[in-house]
Amino acid sequence: MRNKIANVPEKVEIKKAVNQYCKEKGISKCEFGIKSGISDATLSNLENEKWDKLSNAMLMNIWNFCNRNMVDELFSTTDFVSAFKICDKARKYHFMVGLIADTGMGKTTAICAYSRRKNVFYICYDKTMNPRQFFLALLRELAYPFESNLNEMINRAADELNKLENPLIIIDEAGKLNQTMILYLHVLRDKIRGNCGVILAGMPYFKDNLLKMAAKEKEGIPEFLRRINLWHSFVGLQPIEIDEICKAHGINDPNRIKELKRKRRFGDLMNEIYLEKVMREEI
Repeated sequence: MRNKIANVPEKVEIKKAVNQYCKEKGISKCEFGIKSGISDATLSNLENEKWDKLSNAMLMNIWNFCNRNMVDELFSTTDFVSAFKICDKARKYHFMVGLIADTGMGKTTAICAYSRRKNVFYICYDKTMNPRQFFLALLRELAYPFESNLNEMINRAADELNKLENPLIIIDEAGKLNQTMILYLHVLRDKIRGNCGVILAGMPYFKDNLLKMAAKEKEGIPEFLRRINLWHSFVGLQPIEIDEICKAHGINDPNRIKELKRKRRFGDLMNEIYLEKVMREEI
């Protein structure tokens, strides 16, 4: 239940969310503080339910961090299951895997859900990131507060990953990686290839662009491309999956379901369902 005045979840629910997050990821409260950027004092106040010392803004900050990779609804579609399987394979065999899917097919939904597991580290890359910012984000995900030059940061990240059992790095929006960033990832990959898996998730053009750059013999790209052990592509929603999703949302009209079966992207289908609920004033 939510606090309707401040639009903040019940305080005890936020405390539970922190405990659940730590349990799922197998981390301590101290490590949670490093990953989230929340001070030990604030977490202590939360643990001891000293609500008067916690502002609504801080509570929402904690809540949002705990739920940053949570998905409201999960459907075991063919693509969703295949994403989990390929992540498992990357962890077990320490593979680097290219996971490609068009926008709206549920790629980010699947990998965010998987990233809630222990020793799985998720980073969403964006073009405003320089290499130093990327590795700062990775070290923060590893709950290892360390800032230095790039060489030392990469080495520290590699050292921490190599201490863990079957860790996995998931890099979302990998299609936006520039050549410089790829060169630094190449360095990291060579240092962790015997112990850590890597998922590079992006649009289909991610693979196409790598192949084009490799053909032009761009520095480091052919070598990086060869280090990608597998490519995995989403196939889109199957008719029976669309039928099940529609019925789960109260859409039972056969003609309407038939229309919706033209949607092969998960995002497109859910948008249509959401709009239909709005028109029926269910939301």
